[in-house]
Amino acid sequence: MPHRIAAGLHRIGPAGRQAWAVAIVGLLALGGCAGQGTTRTGFISSYDGMQATDENSRDLIFVDPGFSGRRYRVVVLEPVAWNPAPDAPQRSPEDIAALQEAFRKALSDALGKAFQVVEPGDEAGAADALRVRAAITNTRKANWWINAPVQVAGIGLAAVGLPGGVPPPNPGGASVEMEVLDGATGRQLVAIATYANGMPWARTGYFMRFGHARRAFRKAAELLRQQLAPELPAT
Repeated sequence: MPHRIAAGLHRIGPAGRQAWAVAIVGLLALGGCAGQGTTRTGFISSYDGMQATDENSRDLIFVDPGFSGRRYRVVVLEPVAWNPAPDAPQRSPEDIAALQEAFRKALSDALGKAFQVVEPGDEAGAADALRVRAAITNTRKANWWINAPVQVAGIGLAAVGLPGGVPPPNPGGASVEMEVLDGATGRQLVAIATYANGMPWARTGYFMRFGHARRAFRKAAELLRQQLAPELPAT
């Protein structure tokens, strides 16, 4: 396919190649949307002390100085909340339910590496329980009908010596907020506001509506696991 595009661009001449480049710019303008960022929606009980770290310079993280995950055995995973930021796009009830379930599963899988994960009410009064609250605060979906033509056109331009390598304009992604409370006292132990956008090495996400949003959930869940059980190797 790329060689056919290149051959076609050679045949149409400089003016045609310029028009091709203008068309790409038009697609970029049509598909452009803001990427994700950290949010402060009010979902977390306190944002005091949250700041970036050397390891996670884009995220806001708070960990109680006296916290030790080794003291806890059980994680009570509350239902994932839908708590969109003021500028977040609206989603259908079906999409919201699917995204909540995807984030819940990501949290359960990640935290299950270090703790017994249970539903609220199943902790049987365990004194060694952590309560995990999480919310989806923003999402962006990938539009394949914009991303695919831009990638194909970029390949064609590069093949004839014009600037190519144009990244897909609608990568998608998600922002989330999470906090962990002591199950007995309700004291906040960990709080995180994080996000992730689509990345070139996760190419399939460009062609799945919420592929990169789900990737953001998995990254957020693993980041939380790292704060609760840092002795486990990162995955």
